[in-house]
Amino acid sequence: MRGYDASYMDALSPPSFAQHEAAAERLEPAGIDRHVLAIEPVAPSTPCAAVYDRFVSDPDLLAVPICADGRPLGLIDRYHFLRQLAHSYGRALFANKPATVIMDRDPLVVDRNIDIVALQHLIADDRPSALTRGFIVVADGRYVGMGAALGLLRASLSEAAAVNRRLAQALEASESASRLKSRFFANLSHELRTPLNAIIGFAEIMSGAIMGPIDRRYRDYADDIHGSGKHLLSLINDLLDMAKLEAGEMRAERQATDLAGAVESALRMVREAARRAQLTLVVEIDEPAATVEVDPRHLRQIVLNLLSNAVKFTRTGGSIAVRLRSDAQCGPVVEVADTGIGMTQDEIELALKPFGQVASSLARDHDGTGLGLPLVTALCDLNNVGFRIASEPGKGTRVALDFSKVELPSIPAAARLAAN
Repeated sequence: MRGYDASYMDALSPPSFAQHEAAAERLEPAGIDRHVLAIEPVAPSTPCAAVYDRFVSDPDLLAVPICADGRPLGLIDRYHFLRQLAHSYGRALFANKPATVIMDRDPLVVDRNIDIVALQHLIADDRPSALTRGFIVVADGRYVGMGAALGLLRASLSEAAAVNRRLAQALEASESASRLKSRFFANLSHELRTPLNAIIGFAEIMSGAIMGPIDRRYRDYADDIHGSGKHLLSLINDLLDMAKLEAGEMRAERQATDLAGAVESALRMVREAARRAQLTLVVEIDEPAATVEVDPRHLRQIVLNLLSNAVKFTRTGGSIAVRLRSDAQCGPVVEVADTGIGMTQDEIELALKPFGQVASSLARDHDGTGLGLPLVTALCDLNNVGFRIASEPGKGTRVALDFSKVELPSIPAAARLAAN
């Protein structure tokens, strides 16, 4: 007879709903002990006729264990037993013989503390017949009760309920932490932006010598202060935008938006940086009248982030191409392609995560929060703009924005926009 040890079991009667709820509260895995059937065993000398009477009197009785001094010897499976007696001479042959002649001498025997998952694997892998024949549950080798498929099902449901509760609690804790983080960033960003704007303003006054001439060296210092302040303000704005997006507080104020105008606006903001980096900017506007219903500020931010990344990660002498074209399936498409350092697929996945930064030598030369692409994808989702990215190390990166899911503006709105 085969025995298996593990760890878990207590009540013999089928559990009530309240017991199931209590089990679900436990952090440890569910065991079979709460679902053992209290089947009275028979002695080895019990005649088959008495066992037959047990089965007839209880239609739901699947099996009867045979024990001697509290220790299991075997298991009498209902269907096997009745099939034997149904034989032409079965009853006459077995009626007065001890039940041990028909019992299964090698039933599945498990310790009361066995883990439910371990028991399920054990039955599935080694003893599938235990689902129909049942199995014996012991404690220190002594009979405790019978296990059956129904008990396994109940235990599985109890374990599933416990897992679902733990997952729900973990999810709530995670979302709560995310909300607190987003609120902290939002508050911190607001607190930092006020004095930072003052610093930038004073630096502009000093740099422009508005209050009177100053030494050239001090003017250079003021330029450095102004540039650093603007960079810090940009980082703070990214943090604030990401905090708002994660907290669900950012809304897209959609209106008829001129795609070419948004692209040109973003280009104006990066042209000087591209010139300093000795990069070639190639612009192709094949659809100058294309308009879509999006938030214009978000669209400008999306294109600006893509262009800023292209400038940042393209080596001196490289090129950046921006194209606005029409696609038969996607409608208007904005593409930004560069001849920069490129990324592997793993690096793309990292770059698309908040605060994820690709660890390349060129990337380390530039400060940043790692929020550029995450903000782009979040703003695209908010405005139903499609986002596709392809990249190859050493060859560059291409990003395409498609507006196939974005509503086209009404004819009057588009006409007014074109007139302006």
